[in-house]
Amino acid sequence: MHKKTLLALLCLDLSAHASFAQVQIEPVYSIWDVNLGETVSQVRDADVGEIACGTDGGPPGQTLASFADFMNCVPESSGLREVEFNYDDEQDYIAKALESEFKVLQGGTSVYAHPVTVSLLVDPAGVVQGRRIVTDNRTSDLVRRTAFTLIRNFKAQYSNWSLSCADIPMEEGEQPVGKQFIHELCIGQSPDGRTLIATEASYLRKRGQRAINQETQEVNTGYFESQTRYEEVLSPYTPTTAP
Repeated sequence: MHKKTLLALLCLDLSAHASFAQVQIEPVYSIWDVNLGETVSQVRDADVGEIACGTDGGPPGQTLASFADFMNCVPESSGLREVEFNYDDEQDYIAKALESEFKVLQGGTSVYAHPVTVSLLVDPAGVVQGRRIVTDNRTSDLVRRTAFTLIRNFKAQYSNWSLSCADIPMEEGEQPVGKQFIHELCIGQSPDGRTLIATEASYLRKRGQRAINQETQEVNTGYFESQTRYEEVLSPYTPTTAP
């Protein structure tokens, strides 16, 4: 069905329900659908959008035609290769259009309504050993300011994993944003001991990120870090965010 036709039908359907604010557009395939310990071939290329080598939360690296091309990515120090993907572009298109129309839906590649980059960590045999989620910095400052709050959702999601959380002290050159300085790291293990997770949140100014331009005395926009990182790996691998 043509995208515009499908969108029109969805809009009519939503308009017919007073409770349309409860409607959600779910991706065809998400990062949570991946089964760790299975081969990367479990993910059908047609169920996702673009596939590329991951850059640890940064913009996509080398474009891949298929998940089967994971060996084209440079291995990390663990030996695992990061393969990034975004959610099906048609779902993304519909979700964004509906959000624009009704101001109630969050589409795109997101987790708990936060825009994110998602990727798989694949060993040389093609087995998915982990998944990585990092809030996407390629958003507006208004959206980015709340990125650090995503850790709250992960802490609730894994509350039965006996998470151990600690505040990381301010390093030399770092500063709070206003009166807030947040740098927290949580580490946990699945009840069966098979899987390890680490999630880290930061809301701070890095060295050189001044609130006020020293020359013009104007406010510097965007000069702050607000991010949440999540990594889940099968033992004996350890999350890269863990100390």
